[in-house]
Amino acid sequence: MNDKLQIGTTAARLTAAGIGVLISFILFSAALFIPPAGIVSCLLAPFPTVFVRLRHGRLTAVMVTLAAAALLAAVFGMRASTLYLLQCTVIALVMPELLTRGFGSSRTIAWTTAANLVVFLLAGLAYVLISGQNIHLQATREINASLAQAIDFYGKSGIEGDDLAVMKQSMVMAADLLIRVYPALITVTLIAMTSVNLILVRRFVIRPDSDLKFGDFRQFKNPEWLVWLLIAAGFSMLAGNEIITTPALNLLVVLALLYFIQGLAVVSTIIARQSFAGILRLGLYMMLLFQPYMAALVAALGIFDLWGDFRTPRKQENL
Repeated sequence: MNDKLQIGTTAARLTAAGIGVLISFILFSAALFIPPAGIVSCLLAPFPTVFVRLRHGRLTAVMVTLAAAALLAAVFGMRASTLYLLQCTVIALVMPELLTRGFGSSRTIAWTTAANLVVFLLAGLAYVLISGQNIHLQATREINASLAQAIDFYGKSGIEGDDLAVMKQSMVMAADLLIRVYPALITVTLIAMTSVNLILVRRFVIRPDSDLKFGDFRQFKNPEWLVWLLIAAGFSMLAGNEIITTPALNLLVVLALLYFIQGLAVVSTIIARQSFAGILRLGLYMMLLFQPYMAALVAALGIFDLWGDFRTPRKQENL
């Protein structure tokens, strides 16, 4: 009886591992070769391994990670496999470990992102030592090459004259900004990837009897000392030296995301108290999607929540 149970368990794990490898491979392949879909599929690529880890154990998850990397190497080459390992391994393997050890959502996202950044830094240092090349210069060349391709594409599509000149100027400015803030954008992307996979875990993996702790998103609040870091970074932008302003700008981008999340928690709390919470929540998401300035307002709300304490219900006084 025990032998049959063991065989059944092993078969279930192997089946789950095979499905996880296939789905991870498809999602990451789409991220590489279908740019519009890649924005979403890149965020989802670690989830099959996370699912397997929480349902079938650590060893099965490691098998999925290594097998997916090997399959990507066989089909697309070592570069694709290396990118997969760098982007997905920490989220796929570290995040569920933190969850099973009782970390809440906020701490899981923070520690997973920090671990991922350390892996990126070590990989970058190893690349520099082995190849002797400058990573920043390579990133700059890649961004400028993409800019040249985009300008060439718009030129061939019929845009010319003043319109092309204005578009070219705008794209050059965007490229210059991207060259300055790509470290922050990498950090923001890792936070987004971890957050999306955490949401998927909560929605599709967790069973009713699970003891994993997530906490209530509506109670999310950044540490109070973080606002002083925001103020310091803002004042640092007044300096005329890029050695100071570039790190400050990167810090502002990351802090803006953190306060946007806090602002979103504030708005979610307020919406939850209304009669038509579902409709209001959908309207909020649509406005954030189609109106970028709304995101700035939400981030500002997150900052001023430190003093306004907008989530505490106001008691009406009898006059």
